[in-house]
Amino acid sequence: MSKPKMIILADIGALRVTCAGFKQIVKNLESKFDVVTCKFYRYVAKRNRDFNEYISANGFETSLPSASCRRNKLDSRQVMDIADIAAAGNIDAVGIISGEGDILPVVNLLKSKGIDAYDINVYEGKYTYAYTGFIAVPTSALREGYAAPASKAVVKKAPKPVVAPARQENAYVAEAKRIVSHNDLFNKYRRK
Repeated sequence: MSKPKMIILADIGALRVTCAGFKQIVKNLESKFDVVTCKFYRYVAKRNRDFNEYISANGFETSLPSASCRRNKLDSRQVMDIADIAAAGNIDAVGIISGEGDILPVVNLLKSKGIDAYDINVYEGKYTYAYTGFIAVPTSALREGYAAPASKAVVKKAPKPVVAPARQENAYVAEAKRIVSHNDLFNKYRRK
């Protein structure tokens, strides 16, 4: 019986894993899946020197960092590649290493096409529940001097009360109100 085919889409800027750590992750996954290929996002050859030989030896794809990652914490090209994989439908599972952005739409798209989606990270995130499964990365696989991002507890703050700013009333409006409020002026000119 053949193993299900898996593609790993790894944002190595989001999870600062070493090449040796990534190889260990792939080795662990190969016990359950046939890892067909990997694609690396936010890859910079100078910064990720340890990956250069591994990527070229295996013929893996890379994608340079984009400005959209800073704004929404997800690489838009990673999202588009996941959508392409879902459309093709020739893969059984996708391992996703991504930033903290909202990845629910593409995970739901994969699952609707019958493709399993696995969250590969150090800690379970706020969207892990939507994935098919969670694959834990040991902290020993991370780059030295890099602490894994702490899982953030969502704290809801009470809304601030809205207070109208104190404005000084227009002098003409104040005079009109003063005149209208005095009944003696009207009484003076009232017909008897």
